[in-house]
Amino acid sequence: MRILISLVIALVVLSACQKEQVPNPNVLSDYVEINSDLALDDLIACAGGNNTTFMGSSEYPVAVFFYPEATACEFMYFETENLEPLKEDYSVYTKKDLALTPMFNGTMMKFDHPAVDVEKWGIVTYKTGDKLHICNPIRLKPLSAPTQDISSITVITENGVTPSFDWTAENEPNNVIYFSIVSDMSNNLISGTYTNDKFWTFYDLSNVVLNVSTGSPSLTPNDSYNYTMMGVSLDNWVHTMAEKTFVAQ
Repeated sequence: MRILISLVIALVVLSACQKEQVPNPNVLSDYVEINSDLALDDLIACAGGNNTTFMGSSEYPVAVFFYPEATACEFMYFETENLEPLKEDYSVYTKKDLALTPMFNGTMMKFDHPAVDVEKWGIVTYKTGDKLHICNPIRLKPLSAPTQDISSITVITENGVTPSFDWTAENEPNNVIYFSIVSDMSNNLISGTYTNDKFWTFYDLSNVVLNVSTGSPSLTPNDSYNYTMMGVSLDNWVHTMAEKTFVAQ
């Protein structure tokens, strides 16, 4: 009888343990396991902001930007509690329900993030077809390195339909790459290019290391355009940002 009782108890304990091991889709490591039938791929993402006001929002002064592929769906954002765990340990990332806002009429997207009281790591995911895309960890640094507006030292030389953009006066040592975006006054993205240099000329690709533009972008003489530049560090934080308007004269 004692053997039978012991066996029953062991089965109950085993059953309870098995229930505890059910994957939790709100934990990044489990979410990846649940989608193990999908091939893993990367995606482009970064974040910027401060703890007061960013891009006109005081309610969400931090933004997590990412570039979705055309067929992307199921956008997710996962985050650690702080910087103590290893950033590569997906088991310490939990899903956060943040509002999703389109940028440049949907060519880019951003998660609207409230102010933070401690620095942490964040990761964006989405799906396309038979792939699960996961970005490199983003270090949220609105406390130690609030994003600086360098619009005043960003120079645009309006050279017809090939304007030049220059921000060599920037002295942020942590930035390693710069994202230049040209959009029209209807907020449609015309071009998106990454350079390691602090200058770029539309539409010269000689110093472009990554191009997310489609087709063959061009500007129309006498039309007005918006220019946005983000300076990004190795830990994917936007240290500097500029926004200006120009005319293709």
